Amino acid sequence: MNLKRTILSSITNKELKKIIEDLGIKNVDKRKTDDMRKSILRSRKADVEYLLNSINEKKVKYVCNEVGIPSVGRKQALIDKLLRSKKKPSFIKVKKKRGKQKKSDVFVAIDFETADRYRDSACSVALVRVESENIVHKEHRLIRPPRKIFEFSYLHGITWDLVASEPRFRHVWPSLEHVLDGVDFFAAHNASFDRSVLNACCQASGIRPPSIPFQCTVALARKTWGIYPTKLPNVCRYLTIPLIHHEALSDAVACAKIVIAASKF
Repeated sequence: MNLKRTILSSITNKELKKIIEDLGIKNVDKRKTDDMRKSILRSRKADVEYLLNSINEKKVKYVCNEVGIPSVGRKQALIDKLLRSKKKPSFIKVKKKRGKQKKSDVFVAIDFETADRYRDSACSVALVRVESENIVHKEHRLIRPPRKIFEFSYLHGITWDLVASEPRFRHVWPSLEHVLDGVDFFAAHNASFDRSVLNACCQASGIRPPSIPFQCTVALARKTWGIYPTKLPNVCRYLTIPLIHHEALSDAVACAKIVIAASKF
């Protein structure tokens, strides 16, 4: 995803109008968000730095999460990070118009479950490695999160008692890094969530996040088959993929199968 487009996706219709007026862009239908975004994209004055300074700190952090940069720090420091990274690709390039990726791609489907609303609270992680369109390796780990509070046990069934004696993320992740050897990209359903969990957990653990781009299977399913709504159960139902939703390994396997199915479509 282009960084400029990512920034514009976070800007409201009212904010777009203000930018249009500030840039002096004329003959734009200000009722239509897409028209305003397209006009701003074409404007040479509206470069990445200008747009980043036009949004608030919360939205700058959103942009950081979308492009895989840890969103820790104040606005100007985050803007500096984004400007340094703008020439680096943040997402795997998709081959051909119908969503295929290269046959030679090696990827890992990843899924996290979290204990609470903070991204550093991973309590379960699964990695599924795919080579030549075949699942070749699966890993699943329970993780002791930094807090005892569990808000999402009703979704995934994991409780503090279940993970209290499990290792923390800083011990779990290094034991999984061999699965990432030679990987072209991560695949995740709603990739911004799993990417932000990975980055937050690495940040809290003093670990450098892997510099591997993410491909989102929500976007892939919409582009390839036009599936709406596009939650994981919806896509799995459409493709007849077995799923135990919010069980990390089942979710990761399903995500891997979605990418494989799209590559054959």
